[in-house]
Amino acid sequence: METLRTLRWSTWLGWQVESNWADVRLFVLYLVVKPVCGSMMLVCMVYAANAGFGARVPAEFLPFIYISNACYGLVGAVMFGMSSVVISDRENYRMLKYIFISPGQFQAYFVGRGLAKAMEGVVGAAITIAVGLMIPDIRRAFQGDGVDVVWLLTFLLIGAVMLWAGGMILAAAMLNMSRSGMFLSEGIAGLVYFLSGVVFPVTVLPSALQAVGMSLPTTYWLEGMRRALTGPPPATSPLANSPLTAWTNGELAAALLASTAVLVLVSQWFYRRSVRRAWQRGKIEETTGL
Repeated sequence: METLRTLRWSTWLGWQVESNWADVRLFVLYLVVKPVCGSMMLVCMVYAANAGFGARVPAEFLPFIYISNACYGLVGAVMFGMSSVVISDRENYRMLKYIFISPGQFQAYFVGRGLAKAMEGVVGAAITIAVGLMIPDIRRAFQGDGVDVVWLLTFLLIGAVMLWAGGMILAAAMLNMSRSGMFLSEGIAGLVYFLSGVVFPVTVLPSALQAVGMSLPTTYWLEGMRRALTGPPPATSPLANSPLTAWTNGELAAALLASTAVLVLVSQWFYRRSVRRAWQRGKIEETTGL
């Protein structure tokens, strides 16, 4: 019961902090402008490349990049947003030590803050995809077999656990680092973005980096989300050269589930170790001021 209460109130607090206690209409405007502008920049880059190379860019590349970028917004919002909670609550508000010694469940507090980030990410992704439907090349990608709701919900459910586990690893690492540790989460965000096949297929990478990319659960999650929304790429497309093209949705879900299970085990071990170490070294109440 205490865990549920902590989860509820931390989610409410996280939403208020994220919205900066602003008017709902103003915050919704922010949720629209931020993700849409970022995605439209990718659209302009694709059209510029198409114009510069004589319309040789396959039409399916635009939906691939656009949907991947919209879904990856959830990864950034939850995984890397949860690590920022440690810095903001410890360094800015100086409340982390009081949360730690309170009757509330400490990990549930991070989960609640992550849920607030997730709501922001889901709204942003949904708005981004809705705006993208106004672009003919993207709209045509949704006119095939339609959205596979069952697989979409399946990948979203497993992906939610994956994001929580990854977020707990980063939040636990932040407990033993100064505020400059935020550069760690930003660096990992860029690395995962690069290796997970967000803006290009994994096959473009060198073989050694392909192996790293294939070990990341985000790679299977993004592929599953694209499949659920627009279906597999055409057989004649360069996107069909991906090693994941021959996989069924069930195989993708199984790979995502297995890699997520490993991530959960690692996150819980690392979280307990990091919290114990931070408490012993006084890091939970330390403000670095850097």
